[in-house]
Amino acid sequence: MSTAILDAEKIPGQSLDIKTVIAADPKAVYQFRAKRLAELAEESGLTEYFGLLEQLVGAQEKVAALYGEAAKSCFGPQPKLDLSQNQPMAQQHFEWGNYWQSVLLELISELMPKVSTDLHVVLKELAKAEADVLQGYAQSMLGGRFAEVPAQYSLFIWAALSVYWSHWAVDVAQNLADKGEAHKRLCPVCGSHPVGSVIKEEPRVGLRYLHCSLCETEWHEVRAECTSCGESKGVLLWAETETNAAIRVESCDTCKGYTKMFFTDINPRLEVAADDLATLVMDSHLVEQGYSATTVNPLLLAHEQEPMESEPQPKVGDIH
Repeated sequence: MSTAILDAEKIPGQSLDIKTVIAADPKAVYQFRAKRLAELAEESGLTEYFGLLEQLVGAQEKVAALYGEAAKSCFGPQPKLDLSQNQPMAQQHFEWGNYWQSVLLELISELMPKVSTDLHVVLKELAKAEADVLQGYAQSMLGGRFAEVPAQYSLFIWAALSVYWSHWAVDVAQNLADKGEAHKRLCPVCGSHPVGSVIKEEPRVGLRYLHCSLCETEWHEVRAECTSCGESKGVLLWAETETNAAIRVESCDTCKGYTKMFFTDINPRLEVAADDLATLVMDSHLVEQGYSATTVNPLLLAHEQEPMESEPQPKVGDIH
C-alpha cells in the first residue's frame, strides 16, 4: 500500500442540503451483494467461502422478498417503536421479540440442500437450538460481544437479524430522512456500526454515506472527518496504487481508527460488504501501521477487542 495520499484539509467541504438518511430496499441490497460476491469469488482466492456467502445472501434476498401472509408469518407484527428515541431500532429501545428466529429457520431451510456435509451439520444444530439460547446469542451479537457466540453460528445468526431489522427499518429510515436527522458515528436507525463509507454519484457526485452493518440503512457523513471520533486533523487517505483508486482507506491519527471508502462514482460495481471482504490485504497494511478497524462486516464477524469509549470496536478477525 502507498503512503498517505491526501490529508483532510485538502478535501473540499460539502453542503448539508442533502438527504441525510437513505432507507434500504432489502431485496435489492441482497440481490446486488450476491451478484458482486459471485463476481469476486474467483479473484478473491477464497472461492469456496465466497460461494457460501453468495448462497447465504441469496437466501436473504429470497426471505426479504416475502409478502402478504408469508411475510407476516415470518416477520411477525410490526414492532412498536418510539420514533422520538435516538436510534429507535437499537435493541434496548423496543421489544424485538424472537420473530427473527423464524427468519433464521427460513435461511437454514434455503441453505440445507446446497451446503457441504460439515456445514449441513452446523445448520442442523443451529436449527435445533433452544429459543432462549438463540435469543442470548442475538443479544450478545447486537451488543458487539461476538466472542459469546460459537463462531460457526455467528454468520448465520447475524444474517437472520439483518433480514429482520432491514425489513422493519425502511419506514423508520424514511421518517428520519423526512426530519433531516442523522448520526455521525452509528446508524441513526438501529445504532449499529457501519460496514464502510460509500461515495456516491447520486444525488450529487462525491457525497459520502455510511452503510449500516445490520439494517442496511445509509446515512450521510461529511468527508474529511473521522467517522469514529469526528476529528478532522490527522485524517489521511491511503490507496494501494493510484490516487484516484476506487477503494481507499481513511485513517485517523487521533483515535487510530480506520474505515474503507468505496467510490461507486468511479466503479458502480462495488458493493460495500463484498468488496471490503475482498480487500483484506488493505486491512493488514493499516493494522501494521497501528490502526484498528472501526467498522463491522456482516460477512466477516470478528470477536470483539478491547472497547473504546465504552462502545464495542470490532476488528478484522478470522473467517468463521
